[in-house]
Amino acid sequence: MNFHSVQFLAFLAAILPLFWLLANQRQPRNLLLLVGSYYFYGSYNVWFLSLLVYSTFLDWICGNRIHAARQAGDLSRARRFLWISLLGNLGVLGFFKYTDWALRSVAEGLGWLGVQFDPLAFTQAALPRFLLNEQMTGILIPIGISFYTFQTLSYTIDIYRGNLAPAKSFSDFALFVSFFPQLVAGPIVRAIDFLPQLEYRPRLGSERLREGLWRMNTGLLKKIAVADVLGQHLVDPVYADPGQYSTLVQLLALYGFAFQIYFDFSGYSDIAIGTAKLVGFDLTENFVTPYRSRSVREFWRRWHISLSSWVRDYIYFPLGGSRGGENRVRRNLLITMLVIGVWHGASLLWVLYGLLQGTTMIFERVFERLRGGKEFATNLPRSLLSWFLTFHFIVFSCLFIRARSWDQLVAMVTPSAGFGVEAIKVWAWWALAFGALSHFWPPAITEWFHRRFLRCPELLVGLLTGLVAGAVAWLVVGQTPYIYFQF
Repeated sequence: MNFHSVQFLAFLAAILPLFWLLANQRQPRNLLLLVGSYYFYGSYNVWFLSLLVYSTFLDWICGNRIHAARQAGDLSRARRFLWISLLGNLGVLGFFKYTDWALRSVAEGLGWLGVQFDPLAFTQAALPRFLLNEQMTGILIPIGISFYTFQTLSYTIDIYRGNLAPAKSFSDFALFVSFFPQLVAGPIVRAIDFLPQLEYRPRLGSERLREGLWRMNTGLLKKIAVADVLGQHLVDPVYADPGQYSTLVQLLALYGFAFQIYFDFSGYSDIAIGTAKLVGFDLTENFVTPYRSRSVREFWRRWHISLSSWVRDYIYFPLGGSRGGENRVRRNLLITMLVIGVWHGASLLWVLYGLLQGTTMIFERVFERLRGGKEFATNLPRSLLSWFLTFHFIVFSCLFIRARSWDQLVAMVTPSAGFGVEAIKVWAWWALAFGALSHFWPPAITEWFHRRFLRCPELLVGLLTGLVAGAVAWLVVGQTPYIYFQF
């Protein structure tokens, strides 16, 4: 059940009136959201629900045990249950997400020694059919497992640190884990921000409804009008066989992919935030025009903010952060960005992507130290240069994200004299131009449209929302899944 589907619109039409009727009754409304969230997640694959329930029970028990041990002054016991939570969650994540990669790596290593090992045959023989994907070519990766794993881990870690008390009821905690707007692709929500919102009557009303619809509408337009068009008419055709297209078209496809992944993921986040507002919840912002950044460090403060802040608070800071000698700081940066790379995907290309980001951030620190800690972009020309270099570094690092293999990566960077720009369909040109324009125009323009929408008569708000819903229904055939469903 994708956000950009008729099924999701029908799901919202069924659950929202019931929720609003129960808004004043804490337990019934939260139970309704819990049941709805389980139905939403089960619509992808009913087997996935067992993993969600497993993670919920594991961290509910561990969280309570950690808290009780801390209250008794037994930090050793608290630490033991924290490790149970870490290993129990990361073990499941590692099995589903990284087993195929590990088996292929073993096969390659044994091949160098002259030993034949077929990872596919091993997987098919060792695992039940329901754990394999539709093509029977590998282990099925549960949608959103990377997101809710990090989410539940923040719960037990925060309790261990003494920053959070356990949830008052199991159903509250289960809703925190499974809350459907952000369940499958973020933003990554922390219990310390979400659980307190369950205690009070949700903030509803006309203004809140308009704000939610604004975010949902903009998110849907980002997805279907920019991301999907770029993917279907530019990126996917070119990278299906890069050698058939000229180097210029390959380059345009790379720019297209950079905007596709941004509008796809930020569109999802907008819909998630907007949907949450319709039921009275506030979720963290996940994107702030990241391609306007003037450094790689700034980019990661603007891109997938919920993940960047998570690894900062739970990995970078515990490693020592920016304390200690410069070599230690560089190590911490590399490890943190490596985690981000591996979190995204199970391949050496993602490892290299993470190391590339970390290495570049280290070079930025070195350059800053050589300047005595002074900022480089102190005037317009320097700001433009900083932006230009940062933007193109981010775009070209997308090669590691889009490539599915080393061979494809080589093909994507090999000069070619194939089909020229005449092969690009007009819809792709329009989507690329609008995507770039809407991202780089002054924020005041977006805010102007935002204010106008909030001030619109209710009839016009309904009409505009209906037009977007109609566009979703019209374009539902051949819709492209969200890119971040693979993470």
